[in-house]
Amino acid sequence: MSESIREARERREDAIVDHPFGMKSSQTRGRRKAEPEDPIRPCFERDSHRILHCSAFRRLRYKTQVVFSPENDHVSTRVDHCLFMASIVQTVTRSLGLNADLGYAIALGHDLGHGPFGHAGEVVLDRQARSRGGDARFEHELHSLRIVDELASRPSTGERGLNLSYEVRDGIVCHCGERSDQVLTPRTGANVALETLQNRGLVPVTLEGCVVRAADRIAYLGRDIEDARAVFDDLPPLPSHVTKVLGSENRTIINTLVNDVIRTNQRSPDQIGFSDGVFEAMDELYRYNVREIYRHPKLLEYSAKAERMLGAILDWAADYLAQTPPDRWSVVESNAAWPARFLREFIGKMYPVDRRPDTMQIAVDWVSLMTDRFARSAFEALVLPESIG
Repeated sequence: MSESIREARERREDAIVDHPFGMKSSQTRGRRKAEPEDPIRPCFERDSHRILHCSAFRRLRYKTQVVFSPENDHVSTRVDHCLFMASIVQTVTRSLGLNADLGYAIALGHDLGHGPFGHAGEVVLDRQARSRGGDARFEHELHSLRIVDELASRPSTGERGLNLSYEVRDGIVCHCGERSDQVLTPRTGANVALETLQNRGLVPVTLEGCVVRAADRIAYLGRDIEDARAVFDDLPPLPSHVTKVLGSENRTIINTLVNDVIRTNQRSPDQIGFSDGVFEAMDELYRYNVREIYRHPKLLEYSAKAERMLGAILDWAADYLAQTPPDRWSVVESNAAWPARFLREFIGKMYPVDRRPDTMQIAVDWVSLMTDRFARSAFEALVLPESIG
C-alpha cells in the first residue's frame, strides 16, 4: 500500500525538524477525541487551519490589543498581534530546526480567550466572575483553551470544540506572555490534564511552545510603542540604555530580540530565552511601556469606562438568567430586546441542555466572545432609553 501525501510530508518533515528537542508531527500525543488523520496535512498544520477558520479568530480583528482607537487604521488589533507573533515564531522555529507548523498553530490560537477592550476586559471579566461565587474565573490563556476545547465550532462536524492536538492545546494554555521569564526549559513527565488547570504559569511541554511564550513579548513590546505614538503626542523618549541595546523602532527591537533568542538556543539547545544584557534591556523597555503607555491617563480613563460597560453587561446577563427558568434559556422570544435574543441564541448553540454551566460562566463565555463594537452596542441597548414614538 503506497504512502499517503501526509505520510510523505511527515517523512520530509523528519529531516527538516532536526533540532534535538524538536516536536515532529508523527510523534504527537494525540487529540482528546480520536479521529482519522487527514490524507494531506500533518496534524499541526491541520490544527492551524482549524484555528484560522473559526469565528473566534475572525472576531479578534475587532478586539483591542492595547490602544483603544477603533477609528485609527494604523493601530494594531488583537488579530494583528497574533499574526505578528506567528511570523516571529515561524522565523525562530525554522532557524532552529524546530516545528514551524506547531509554533504557528499555537501563535494563532494563543489569544482567542481575550475579551473585548484588551486587558481592561480581562480584569472586569475575572472580577465579576469571582464576585458571584461559584466556579467561574477568567484568565485569558485558560479561557483560550476553553474556547478551542468547548466553544469554537467546526462546521464540518457540527460539534463544539476544535479537537486540537495536545501540543497545540498545551502551548495555548501555557503561553502566559505577562510573565517575565529570561529562559524557559520545556517541562517533562506525563501528560497534564490541561482542561483541569486553575492557575496560569505552567511551562509548555514543547520547545516550540516556549518559543511562542518568548515571542509574545517580542511581538508586543515595540509594536505597543508604535501604536501609542500614533495616538498619544506626549510620550517621552525611550531610555538610552534600551535604544543602545535594542534599538528605537519596532523593526530593530524585533530583529535584536529574535537574533538573541536564536543565539541563546544555539548555546543551550534545551532552552529558549534571552542573554543577560538583552533581557535586562527588554525588562527596562517593558517597565517603560507600563509606566508611559499602559498607565497613560487617556488609556486608564478609557479602561475604566470599558470596565463599567462590561460590568453592566455581565451583571445584566447573570441576573437575566437567574430570573429566567433554565428550560427557557434557549427559547428565543421575538419581542425581547436584541441582547436577550442574542444571549438565548448563544446558549442554544453553545451548550447541550444536560451540560450547561452556571449562570455566571455563561455570562463570561458570552461577553468574552464579543468584539469591542458588539459590546458597545449591547451596552447602549441595555442602558440607554429607547425613543418613544
